[in-house]
Amino acid sequence: MPSSSGNRPEPVSIEVSGSAVSIVLTQGAINIWFGRKFDKSLIAKILLIISKIDGTAEHEKEVLCRFEKISEFENNGYILTSYARKDKLYRAIFVVPFSNARALQMFVESISLETEKEDVKITLYWRGGRIRMNLIKEELSRLNCFGTLNVVYKDDQVAATGKRE
Repeated sequence: MPSSSGNRPEPVSIEVSGSAVSIVLTQGAINIWFGRKFDKSLIAKILLIISKIDGTAEHEKEVLCRFEKISEFENNGYILTSYARKDKLYRAIFVVPFSNARALQMFVESISLETEKEDVKITLYWRGGRIRMNLIKEELSRLNCFGTLNVVYKDDQVAATGKRE
């Protein structure tokens, strides 16, 4: 169905990126890349924007730690989904619910520490659709740290697929 430029079809993905951060929004996931030593306050702002727009967003985090440390994560709002002994430590898998402020704060702190050593890539799962994707895009643009915006629409994707045949 043709659409006018003022009434675009639903986006398949929206990517916003800057020199040290890239965020790709799709309907089921948000993929984020934070470059080394990315501004810690912006990490918190980005994740808070996502949590305010979709409190059901979550991240699956794998941690290698002592058994006693697992309860510390749980006390801070992480939800333990599985764990197994690995040598002298335990490999624990948690869900980080963005609806829990303590869990989100602990998650932000862990990303901040990781970005001091290396680039960090995370995947968040959410219930995003056209409206939420656009809300996040608008809120992120207010942070003034993104120089590139790329939106892929259903019609564009179908046209690109058709050209390959």
